[in-house]
Amino acid sequence: MTAPNVHTSDPFSLESLTAAVNAVPYRPGQVSASGIFQEDSVTTTMISIERRNGKLGLVEPTERGGAGETTGDEDRTKVPVIVPHYQRDDKVLADEVQNVREFGTETSLESVVGRVNRKAIRHGQDLTMTLEHQRVGALKGIVTAKSGKVVVNLYNAFNIGVPADVSLELDVDATLVMGLWQDVIYSIEDSLDEPYAGIRVFTGRDFHKMLWQHKSVRDTFVYNDGAQVLRQDVPDVFTWGNATWERYKTGAKATADLGAPYIAADEARVAITGVDDLYITRFAPADYNETVNTPGLPLYAQLVELPNKKGYDMEVQSNPISICTRPEVLRKLKLT
Repeated sequence: MTAPNVHTSDPFSLESLTAAVNAVPYRPGQVSASGIFQEDSVTTTMISIERRNGKLGLVEPTERGGAGETTGDEDRTKVPVIVPHYQRDDKVLADEVQNVREFGTETSLESVVGRVNRKAIRHGQDLTMTLEHQRVGALKGIVTAKSGKVVVNLYNAFNIGVPADVSLELDVDATLVMGLWQDVIYSIEDSLDEPYAGIRVFTGRDFHKMLWQHKSVRDTFVYNDGAQVLRQDVPDVFTWGNATWERYKTGAKATADLGAPYIAADEARVAITGVDDLYITRFAPADYNETVNTPGLPLYAQLVELPNKKGYDMEVQSNPISICTRPEVLRKLKLT
């Protein structure tokens, strides 16, 4: 049997490589794994968020058979957001392939495909963590790039003020933390002004430890048949105050790469769950001829043969935007 031509075989097409890189079960970051961001595809490189400022109000009774009460139309505004482009370039050289393939054998194709896929998957993992960083930024209200450049400032885009940082006064033993936390919940509910399912708080390591070790928090477990929990070390996730508190673990390598943890050690970010389209991620199409005005995918991969036929230029890209459509509900908790 004649061996397949490794330079023209279908596994190296845009469609095949893109399908392969999207099929890998990448390990998501904690915010991504929580499922609070609703994903969808778009066919353009800009999205528009429509805000409806309709207000709920009681309806006054009127005479039966007579005219009813009238109201004005809802105020609507559209906020445009540009979808950023993230791309990682690489090369697959002929010498790399030559070292692993056996001419005239069926297994040579698997080796070449494996080399290409390994590189594509590695870059896909980095892009997956880039998406996680973007989503953490959305919980902060300001999405930034690795360099610190602002991708989108949601407060400016929606023309609203930045909510003030909140301290739960965890450095004071006598603090009744539940009361301060309840005030945070009330303020979020006032800003949201609609039903929701729950609250999830992503905490930095110092904040997480101080909250868990505070006397008034621990007393809550003692008086609610939860004393066995107190015999544990600081748990990564626990429920208190009608919220789930989760220690956010950026990881040493990711922290070194960025120069800081995604969530600072002395802060926490509050997220509301159960509200449709409150946190969204949209994937735009790649900048290829074949993908113009098509629904975007999370990842794309492509090979282009070098002019000297000594290898391939390779690229893996993603075009996501993650935002909170109601940034007025975002809250930052801070140690004092």
